[in-house]
Amino acid sequence: MAQEINTPRPIIKAASACVWRGDQVLLAQRGKAWHFGTWALPGGKIEAGETAVEAALRELLEETGICAKLERHVGDFDLAGPGVRYVISCWTGHYLSGEAVARSDVMAVKWLDFRALGTLNLVSGNAEAVVRARQLLTG
Repeated sequence: MAQEINTPRPIIKAASACVWRGDQVLLAQRGKAWHFGTWALPGGKIEAGETAVEAALRELLEETGICAKLERHVGDFDLAGPGVRYVISCWTGHYLSGEAVARSDVMAVKWLDFRALGTLNLVSGNAEAVVRARQLLTG
């Protein structure tokens, strides 16, 4: 039997947006195979030449139709994917404009009272990011 070699996974840099409208946070239900049907902060891969906050704003608009002012860096979160490791730079701020509509690779979007986070099946690390974002914005 061949011995399995523990090789490091390639890293994909991504960004997400934790957007607030009062006490509500915007969440998107994933529509792609990996994490299909689970809820997460809108986000995706950082493209060449983009900063993390630019990627978060672009993905937010592409996936939800929402524009926001992302004011604070929440942190970087690791997420193990199939054969890769995602490092997700999460940014938070406030809603500016737009109507939340599922677009791109998202099945649904919703504004959820942050106290109801436990009612949804969230992608790993997202509840922690939302709690940390709320603390950053409310002091």
